[in-house]
Amino acid sequence: MRVSSMFLGVEIGGTKLQVGVCDRRGGIVQLVRVAVVRRGGARGILKQLSIVIPPLLAAQRVKAIGVGFGGPVDSVRGRIVRSFHIKGWDGFALRRWFVGRFKLPTIIENDTNAAALAEALIGAGRGRRAVLYSNVGTGIGGGFVVDGVIHNGRFGATEIGHTRFFVRGRWRILEELSSGLSIERGKTTLAQSAKYYGVALANAITLLNPDIVVVGGGVARAGETFLGPAREIARRLVFVPYRQNFQIVPARLADTVVVVGAALLAAREI
Repeated sequence: MRVSSMFLGVEIGGTKLQVGVCDRRGGIVQLVRVAVVRRGGARGILKQLSIVIPPLLAAQRVKAIGVGFGGPVDSVRGRIVRSFHIKGWDGFALRRWFVGRFKLPTIIENDTNAAALAEALIGAGRGRRAVLYSNVGTGIGGGFVVDGVIHNGRFGATEIGHTRFFVRGRWRILEELSSGLSIERGKTTLAQSAKYYGVALANAITLLNPDIVVVGGGVARAGETFLGPAREIARRLVFVPYRQNFQIVPARLADTVVVVGAALLAAREI
């Protein structure tokens, strides 16, 4: 059965590709998830999208498409700035490709920004004015939503995963120290990752003074084993006058958060 005013949310990540049809409030009607084959690069992912999306558009009356991409984007021009995980994306005009292929208005945004919007509007940050979201998965990202609007600069903002630490004689980004890939490759343990992540959160909270910090992503699903130590370190190191201003809580929308956020962005275009 067709339902009016549907929006397509697309997540293009480093390990998975998700496409969902959502209503204007972010409720998912249909969802398709497939694994990304990294060796296929951008061309392989575009081929997957060309296969997955048409049946969803045929089944529902989709008005617009939102895309959450795993890397910095130029959201104004609809172009990818860079991918740190998949070859072939750098400088790619993704919005033009979507519009040409599917003939629908399309908005391109960083995946973590899309997730931040979803958690701020209908997830763990609902009802809070200033929501800092961070995902700890294949990589580490951040998004800041104030009064329901993503805080953005040219090519994004709030890139927590690319803040730097001086460790063992050299400068290293947080993603090298706390991400799922760093744990998977044996570069750090979960406990070490939590420590570095807690320091990064303390710095971000000191700069932004959010009402709530929402943490999602695959590593965060370790629960309090990861989040507990990170929370303790963040509270200990944060700017003291802000110590009672915030909470650090797990995300509520789980694996679908980017899809939902991208669809909510698309809904704002119509």
